[in-house]
Amino acid sequence: MQKENFFLSNNGIGVSFCIENNVFTKINLSNSDKISFPEKTSYNKFFERFFDYLGGKIVNFDVDFKLLDFSVFSDFQLKVYRALIKITYGNFISYEGLAEKLGNKNLKRAVGRILGLNPFPIIIPCHRVLPKNFLQKNSIGGFSAGLNIKEKLLKIEGIL
Repeated sequence: MQKENFFLSNNGIGVSFCIENNVFTKINLSNSDKISFPEKTSYNKFFERFFDYLGGKIVNFDVDFKLLDFSVFSDFQLKVYRALIKITYGNFISYEGLAEKLGNKNLKRAVGRILGLNPFPIIIPCHRVLPKNFLQKNSIGGFSAGLNIKEKLLKIEGIL
């Protein structure tokens, strides 16, 4: 089994990529005060999209999903992630709104738990899911990489 790890950072956010047998298995986000880009790899075009996105450019992450390992997810998880991918740059949806798109607004807590398991943040843009009336509540909800990272991503997209 071939395992590779890469890291890039821009605009205060670091992105770690875990790859096994040429398939991305996990993407992790962190705070990073440096700017870095991996040395030349076969994934550079993919990495460039992340770097550009973090730099404030509108980027289409319509990637070949064969590069991402979805094998461990239930049908419901995949349904949530597929619905979420349709929320475009600079837009957002509430947890309840996403649950409604799936056919049952009462699933908002289940949706939130599934978003917390998202192995491919930014590509599957869970940061674009916010509590209903988030501005009045002064809360942007949760985020597995931390609320400061979610806030940075929302600012990059002009949502905050």
